[in-house]
Amino acid sequence: KASYTLGYYPQNRKWDERYRKIKVRVDERDTAVRYRKGYFAIDAAQQTDRERENDIATALELGVPATQVLFMAQADHTDPGKVRVVFFIDVHTLTAEDAGGGEKMNVSVYASVYDGHGKNLGTRGTKVDRTFDAATYQQILAKGMMVPIDMEIPTGGQELRLAVLDNKTGFIGTASGP
Repeated sequence: KASYTLGYYPQNRKWDERYRKIKVRVDERDTAVRYRKGYFAIDAAQQTDRERENDIATALELGVPATQVLFMAQADHTDPGKVRVVFFIDVHTLTAEDAGGGEKMNVSVYASVYDGHGKNLGTRGTKVDRTFDAATYQQILAKGMMVPIDMEIPTGGQELRLAVLDNKTGFIGTASGP
């Protein structure tokens, strides 16, 4: 059993905010293909912080995977009614800016708890906005960036929905689970 991740850059550089469909086909009949059905052609450089917050809220509300930023996460109960979510972010999918001897990264992570009816019961987030020295940057390139969030699980909480936002580009990654 194998899985692959594909990416591409759109040929159409007209950022008109319209929805563009994506179609992925393979020749093998017994191959399962999961992919985003499309995207909105939005120029990330023109987005405001408020628009990005709305994008994150929408991505979490929909509960549909967004794959512009790749990450894994692990959630462990720490105390009754509490959980620690640890994000392992693939920094190859984030923007890093040269900062005179280091690499500056600006990323936000979010964890939301939803009930069985899809209602958001609470969200926690944190921001990592810092410059990493060359050695540390090489280490997180090799192993990923680890970012923890501690949060309470409200009564009725059944699903965690997670998101990572590259604050420079507006790119988002999401995942969900029990």
